Amino acid sequence: MQRKAVNIYGTVCCLLLLVIFYEVQKVSYESAITAMSSSISQSSELLGKFGIIKRRTLDRLQFQNDKLKLKNNVNAVGLLELLPSTYVSEKCRCISNRTGKSYDFCYRNPKNLSLTGKKFNCSYLSTLEDLKLLEDTDLRLVNLSNKERNESDVIFVSAISSNHFGNFLQMYELLKRHWPKQKVLLYSLDLSDTHIEKLEKDKNIKVRKFDYEKYPKHVENWMEYRFKALILAEAIREFPNIWWTDSHNRWLKPKPLTNFYGEIAKCQGDVDCDKEICLSGKKCHLRKIIFQKSSIMMFVNSTHSNYAVLMEGLLDYFPTFNIDTLKYNDKGLQLSAAFVYLARTQFTLDVLKWHTLCALEEKCMKPPNAKLKCDSIPEWDKYAGCFRFDQSSLNLLMFNSFRNHNHYFMNVGKVTRTYDHY
Repeated sequence: MQRKAVNIYGTVCCLLLLVIFYEVQKVSYESAITAMSSSISQSSELLGKFGIIKRRTLDRLQFQNDKLKLKNNVNAVGLLELLPSTYVSEKCRCISNRTGKSYDFCYRNPKNLSLTGKKFNCSYLSTLEDLKLLEDTDLRLVNLSNKERNESDVIFVSAISSNHFGNFLQMYELLKRHWPKQKVLLYSLDLSDTHIEKLEKDKNIKVRKFDYEKYPKHVENWMEYRFKALILAEAIREFPNIWWTDSHNRWLKPKPLTNFYGEIAKCQGDVDCDKEICLSGKKCHLRKIIFQKSSIMMFVNSTHSNYAVLMEGLLDYFPTFNIDTLKYNDKGLQLSAAFVYLARTQFTLDVLKWHTLCALEEKCMKPPNAKLKCDSIPEWDKYAGCFRFDQSSLNLLMFNSFRNHNHYFMNVGKVTRTYDHY
């Protein structure tokens, strides 16, 4: 009887120990998940706030990023990849008053998802809805694999103030010489009715007054160039293919547009693109890489790096990594935003979503102390003490997507520009 009691007692103790062990493991597991989530959040916040680090520490980004990656990013990126594509963290979430849908207003670096930018103001959600820049757009998208373009689907777009009236006329004369039937949408920043009437005597020119009332007050400052980002968004909503050209541009000897569209189409879905190929000799003395091209293409070399005109405030919103890549012309060349082609793809809409938000957010497209005039001539591995506003924003978004400007840079013929206003 005593032995039986001992056996029962032992069994009960074992069961109690198992229950205790299970509960401890459960708590431990939940604690681990909580700790890991906290670690991910802290890592993302720290990396995302890279933009506020002082200029003298920018060159240490590679070391800091690698150190954080070893400690946190394996888990962070791994868990982020396990989340549904529609998941939006609470700290980045904006909810539509129209539909009740949630949208992500924190930019994530496409090549390192643990790098998360500062949240944009939710008040701009309705503007994105109006511009149809959100993920659930009903706009017809362009198939880049098709090198054919319907004439009605292609528009040239520009914008001028009254002191650039003569610039536009000269630029337009060149376009008309090359493409006599090409339609041009010209946004007026302050043109008089007389100017507009004169322009619209040409049936291929449509003048549209830029509506400042739809946007925050700071958009009215032309020297911050926010209007350019917003016009791109307005135009792509209406036309599947747009060519943005500043009135200062002179496209003297354009290559045939059919060749350009063919170059973009050539590498779509081709696994052999982006690989180095041998052009001559058994030992391959001459090599070439055919880069898959983006649906946003730029054509004018600004002759300096992205780093030379990069400011910390922009990195608050669009964080990057390995800052050295931004310093040199093999991958980190800054390209002019004065001449850009955009095809309406989901990628283009995604880039324009963030570019538009940057234009709307006061301290994104014009970070504190940003100025156009440089302290020194912008070159490569030294900061020149200036900023390029919409150009800096667009270039950083494109660079973060590809890590190499050759994916969105192409030669389309001889292009020059004037610097006088008339």
